[in-house]
Amino acid sequence: MRRLYVGTIGIMMAAAMALSGCGPTASTENTTGAGAQAAGTQAEAQDGEKIKLVYWSNQRHDMEYVQKKIDEFNSTNDMNIEVSYEAMTENYDNNLELSFQSNQAPDIFRAKSEITPYIKKDMIIPLDEYLTDEDREKYGDTLGVQNINMYDGKIYSLPQFGNTFRLIYNKDVFEKAGLDPEAPPKSMEELREYAKIITEKLSSEGVYGFAMNLKNSYSALYRSLDEVARLSDMFYYDFEEGKYNFDEYAKIAQVFADMYQDGSFFPGCESLDIDPLRAQFALGNIGMYMSGYWEVAVYDSQFPTEQNWAASVLPTYDGVVDGVNTMNSAGRSFVISSQTKHPKEAYEFMKFMTSDDYMIGYHEQGYGIIVVPSVAEKAKPATAYGAEYFTLNDTDTIAPLAPEMAGLVIEGKTFYDAFASVIFGEMSVEDAVAQMTESYNGALEEAISSGDLEPIIVK
Repeated sequence: MRRLYVGTIGIMMAAAMALSGCGPTASTENTTGAGAQAAGTQAEAQDGEKIKLVYWSNQRHDMEYVQKKIDEFNSTNDMNIEVSYEAMTENYDNNLELSFQSNQAPDIFRAKSEITPYIKKDMIIPLDEYLTDEDREKYGDTLGVQNINMYDGKIYSLPQFGNTFRLIYNKDVFEKAGLDPEAPPKSMEELREYAKIITEKLSSEGVYGFAMNLKNSYSALYRSLDEVARLSDMFYYDFEEGKYNFDEYAKIAQVFADMYQDGSFFPGCESLDIDPLRAQFALGNIGMYMSGYWEVAVYDSQFPTEQNWAASVLPTYDGVVDGVNTMNSAGRSFVISSQTKHPKEAYEFMKFMTSDDYMIGYHEQGYGIIVVPSVAEKAKPATAYGAEYFTLNDTDTIAPLAPEMAGLVIEGKTFYDAFASVIFGEMSVEDAVAQMTESYNGALEEAISSGDLEPIIVK
């Protein structure tokens, strides 16, 4: 596989001077009564009554900012629209599915996955009839990225923010362990060695070298193993051949497995969720972990810390950068529910939430990286601690989607589950590669032959 770029990379780099970033995070209590609220939006507003809309988000790191802006929209819009806002990251997908099954879906919601699965389930509507020529000019090449905000020639979501992935590490822990805090690991073997040194020297104080939130294999590995593989040009899907190939990907998984066997992982990582991991990092008990720009806001408000932490470009398998990193969530944001009774009003709210003013404020306060160049060039660098470590470089891009992110349905164990088992020593690398290659390529061939999925090939 050769190094991959998509057309948007040039656009993204034009905005790099103005950037810093954020994304999906932790868990919050689900708000009760959401269905009743959503049901209220199904009735047409009478003359003089508020047109009530419900917006759901799977993010909470930005709750304060979002609520403030929604309050502003509610008090200033001239269409008599009132939006209620609910943030839920625990069971977001299940709650969304249930709301549609009971005809109590929110009017607008944040797309957690790529848009294709929502389209296949008839959960969202296209925006083309509402988009103006001015809108299209504003977004440029960031609008119309297949499976990300466009499907079958129709636009379903508007670009807004993205999040870069980095290795996050504690400088104070490095110094205590005798490591250079200005020289983070560049290869996976260096990562293993650093983690072993930290653990050997500091575990008596409750400090360990590395952590993963492996309670959820997908949540742990998409932000770590996947992105190391992308940057190493060892990704599990060969975009040129249009097939899954886990051979190279498995080599990186094996290094993580070696680290686990070394005892360098934070104890209990098998049942560790992302918030408890962050809490331990904030206390200075974890030397390194991998995640996205949203961690800036997490440590600014959710888990305030006095730790001297930093972030660097992810290590690669051999220390050489041969590939690119994807920008999480880039190219998509809000979508309009197919069950809304007020699509025009929902789009007005969406336009407010993707306005220059909204995006610039969000960016400058360190919640996310603007991916729309015409807006990014107007923004000042984010001032939040740590934001500077996540600014765009030439390996950050809006990457093409692998089939399982574009609607491919897999029955049984996912490759994330399989390679988590490899890390725990419960499954051999050879078995994981063989089983997942057969499972995923078989499902891919069937989906393409049945017409459920278009071939995804990027030369």
